[in-house]
Amino acid sequence: MTATQTLKPRSRNLPLALLALIVVGLVLGLFTRSLRFDDPFITYRFADNLARGLGFTFNPGAIENALITTAPLYALVLALPAVLRLDIPAVSHALGAGGLIAAACALCVMGWRRGQDSPGFIAGLVCLISPLLWLTVGFETPLFMAAALWAFVCVDARKPALAGLLAGLGVGLRGDGAIVVGLCALFALDFDARRESGRRALLAVIRPAVRLLAVAALIYAPLAIFLITQFGSPIPTTLQAKSAQAASGLTGFYPGTTFPEGALLLIQAYLQQSALFIFIPIVAGLGAYRAAWLSVESARKQGWQWLHRAPFIMPIAWAALHFAGYSVLGVAPYVWYYAPIVPGLAGLIAIGIDWVASTTTHPRWTMQLLTTLAVIPLLIGNLNIIRVLQGATPPDPAEVASKALPETKVDIYERVGRWLNTNTPPGATIGMTELGVMSYYARRPANDFLGLVQPSRSSAIRRGDFVGGLIRTQPDYLALTNFNSLYDANPQEDDWFRAIYTPVATFTDVRFWGSPMTVWQRVAPPITPALTLDASVHDLGQGWQVTGIAVSAREVVTTTPLIVSVRLKAGEPMGNRELRVQPIVVQRGDGLPVRSRVIHTDLFQTGEEAWYDFPIMPYPDARKGAYDISVRWLDGDREVIAGRIKVPLGEVPAKHAQVAPLSGGLGIELLRQPIEGCIGATATVTIYWRGGQALTTDYSAFVHLRDAAGNVIAQHDGQPRNGSYPTSVWSPGEVIPDGHAITIPAGIVPGAYAVVVGLYDPHTGARLPVDESPTRTPDGGVRIGEIALRRCSR
Repeated sequence: MTATQTLKPRSRNLPLALLALIVVGLVLGLFTRSLRFDDPFITYRFADNLARGLGFTFNPGAIENALITTAPLYALVLALPAVLRLDIPAVSHALGAGGLIAAACALCVMGWRRGQDSPGFIAGLVCLISPLLWLTVGFETPLFMAAALWAFVCVDARKPALAGLLAGLGVGLRGDGAIVVGLCALFALDFDARRESGRRALLAVIRPAVRLLAVAALIYAPLAIFLITQFGSPIPTTLQAKSAQAASGLTGFYPGTTFPEGALLLIQAYLQQSALFIFIPIVAGLGAYRAAWLSVESARKQGWQWLHRAPFIMPIAWAALHFAGYSVLGVAPYVWYYAPIVPGLAGLIAIGIDWVASTTTHPRWTMQLLTTLAVIPLLIGNLNIIRVLQGATPPDPAEVASKALPETKVDIYERVGRWLNTNTPPGATIGMTELGVMSYYARRPANDFLGLVQPSRSSAIRRGDFVGGLIRTQPDYLALTNFNSLYDANPQEDDWFRAIYTPVATFTDVRFWGSPMTVWQRVAPPITPALTLDASVHDLGQGWQVTGIAVSAREVVTTTPLIVSVRLKAGEPMGNRELRVQPIVVQRGDGLPVRSRVIHTDLFQTGEEAWYDFPIMPYPDARKGAYDISVRWLDGDREVIAGRIKVPLGEVPAKHAQVAPLSGGLGIELLRQPIEGCIGATATVTIYWRGGQALTTDYSAFVHLRDAAGNVIAQHDGQPRNGSYPTSVWSPGEVIPDGHAITIPAGIVPGAYAVVVGLYDPHTGARLPVDESPTRTPDGGVRIGEIALRRCSR
């Protein structure tokens, strides 16, 4: 007879215990029927799209078709009631409540199989009424926990195939179900089979585990193949996004909170609800000590068979591995991520209560008292949840107490989503920070600014660049909260933002910290920094470099925002530094408005390059001319000047003007009549250049006054418009007035002199070639007319 076969139940109380758990679960499920969270609606949207024939996807037809639900199998399960036109959130709540009941019943059965009816019931009850678990209803988590715990029961009952089926389904429900599969395989090892010898003994030991793994693989394989076909990988991109969020400091608690710190904050939150909650960690600690002692004793006396004798060993091991795995991976902590720890914790509480009660003279009454002490603070936690669901205002999100209570944002999110569905075109893109509820009810292509929908932005999220998602995508509509609309930024008051977007609807909810919410509609074409001005490497100090400058337009329109994009290459970590960008007038120093952004230099990887966008709203009366892009750390001593844009002169071509060609489409207007000047004085000759093909060289202009023999009697050289409008910024067909002051020598003879002009490279002296024309001079100039010089009286 095997060790497992000797474990017989000592009573027939199991049906009554299970019935009690079912009743308790149904009552709590009824009172929490309005409980909803934002994140599960991402999964609901996958189910809804599939049910409507749009495919298993979040954004049908999107370029980045990402698997952003952590529960693909759950989405497939929900698609069936969606086809039947049942309300997906209501169905999911029912499945969640049923999952928690099933999980509690599994713990109860675990105790019963060990002949420990009371600890089993206590573990099931504590798990079922844990307020933390009811904050997961609507997620896939309760169903996942039920599958995992019943897989443990099947392992204990020596049913590896059934355990493998449940564990395989668990992996489909949540990717971290792989931990459950591994645990089931470990505990499925049949160490009693070592009575045989040699190779046969080894095969006998591992045979149940192999069978379990094979069944789990067969169950999960079709889903994995489907996901690979759809998304290229069965692994949700959510883990990548959440890890990036954690690296940037974004978590479900406070900036920079780690997974272990989140657990401590939850304990603190429950202690604020009731001081009686201190009993939970105390009795769990006693249970941990007792479980460790029993495990050591069993291992000493029975060897590996202790794995099959230690009470609640599998959920306890699951809790430990889950906590360790999430801590090591650095995943951003959220309340529901702690749910798989609760069954193991409930097992420890049951062990602790049973142990303490067994040491007293009245163990039954002691057990009832200790169980009551464990149940009361948990019920208080549930009552607080129900109070919020019935309209009570929860604490401010900055308070620790809020972390153990439901969200109050779902109602306003639903209203916003329904408005978007009714009032926007079917193909309109919607931008929001939190995707779930609003995108589900809007049924429009949706983008978020936290890196879920666009995994390609994960590196930007890791560096704390949240606003970049808005600047780069510029959706047709935005649904933004009044506070922390983009986590660490709120562009709604910026002039560049209001030049692109206009508010079209406002929603309020006094219980929601982000109220009011505003829906914005884009009223201008998208503006993207697609034009690269400079790709050279420029030193910014302390190893940091500017390796690129791009803009949304080379020609600035004063009524349209300009986006300047700077590519940075990481150097030494310097903490949070403010990067200052400003287009400055060439050779003058003043310029367009300054735009600064905080760069989290410590979040860059070594040598990493990244683009940062700086939207600038030009002054309405911005100086006309060329501007250089200035980049520098606000507190630094090095300035990078790279790339050039312009505010066009806006000169209108003169009617009937005759234009002489230069080359490459460039030209110059001929003088319509002779101009006059005084000998011995200064004469101003205004030239009207015409832009042609883009020039990469900033040419200088020469203006000669020549006599009949072609001799130069006076001249002026210099960059057009005194260097404020270099030839490299000229546009095709643009008219550039360019005045040159020429000093006329006193000794020349009055008369008409030819005005000859041209362009040349100031560094080499080489002139810009001039096409053949009647106005071309033999030396490569262009004769544009004459100037009449005379002696003027003083």
